[in-house]
Amino acid sequence: MRAKQDGKVVVFELEGHLEFETTVKFQETCQNILKKSPDTRLIFNFQKLKFVGSSGINHFITTMKNLLSLSPAPKMIQVSTEFDKIFNAYRTAKYPFPVYENMEQALIAFDNPETEKSKKQKKKKEISEPNLET
Repeated sequence: MRAKQDGKVVVFELEGHLEFETTVKFQETCQNILKKSPDTRLIFNFQKLKFVGSSGINHFITTMKNLLSLSPAPKMIQVSTEFDKIFNAYRTAKYPFPVYENMEQALIAFDNPETEKSKKQKKKKEISEPNLET
């Protein structure tokens, strides 16, 4: 895990294996950053993360849920299909796990929460209204 700070934005580049021990370190690092500056905007880049050990996934999801309760909520970028499936399994209205394709989209979402809100509403509408076209 590497953390790069640019103003109020901290980008965590998650890399390699994410297991219980590394998840604990990840949680502590996030907490320390937020203690120093509570209005920090967190972005998690999953591009180089290849594996989450079964011993770490529950702790990692719990950590992410705790972070999602912050304002502004952290954003996730470049999430692989494997990790998107994991997030989908835990995704709820309270814990939306906001995923973006790239850094630019995540940064825009911080400044324009309506974009995120409208995405959620559109997705809800798509789920609740079946496509009747033939």
